[in-house]
Amino acid sequence: MAVRILAFGDSLTEGWCDFGAKFHPYTRKLQSLIQARAKSKSVDIVNRGVSGEMTEQMSTRLPLVLNKDGPFDLVIILGGTNDLGMSLNKDGEPLFRRLRSLHEIALRHSPLSVAVTVPETGYEVMDRFTVVREKRLQVNALLKNYVQDCGSKMLLSDLSAKLPRKSLSEEDRIKFWADDLHFSPAGYDKMGEIIFEDIKHHFTETEDT
Repeated sequence: MAVRILAFGDSLTEGWCDFGAKFHPYTRKLQSLIQARAKSKSVDIVNRGVSGEMTEQMSTRLPLVLNKDGPFDLVIILGGTNDLGMSLNKDGEPLFRRLRSLHEIALRHSPLSVAVTVPETGYEVMDRFTVVREKRLQVNALLKNYVQDCGSKMLLSDLSAKLPRKSLSEEDRIKFWADDLHFSPAGYDKMGEIIFEDIKHHFTETEDT
């Protein structure tokens, strides 16, 4: 029996890099890591990232993807980066509600949903965009509380904390980040490793029995 996973989101899921000249999705690395752990089971990760998409568009698209490509054992959702820059309103609650809705949709089709926190952007260090950082931190805090309240049907992958931008050394920032919004190929591989570490306990090693 195959392990089926949906990776859903925007350009950070699609793997946008080199100014769109190529794509290097994190799911490549994630699939190889899960396959090694799952042993005799086949692993099928369906990547449905669309660059430039915002959460409202995702809410329309996700049910279509689930109905067409499902069923899935697990759905990984990362969104919100594009929404943050569209408004300088400090309130992150509306964005969180849209992300929560995506997980609610996913859980109607899958037994497990993974919330990936919204990563930093290079724009946050600019004075006129400090509100973006405040809003992103609020959204991520609300996501963490939501996952905790949902219990065993939700998992959290704190990408924001585990693959930062501002606090990295200049060498690592050049290595893992391609621009102010997107990762480099090495960064997307690191992203795959981070998500794997956060969900790997879900994949048992019972194939030996």
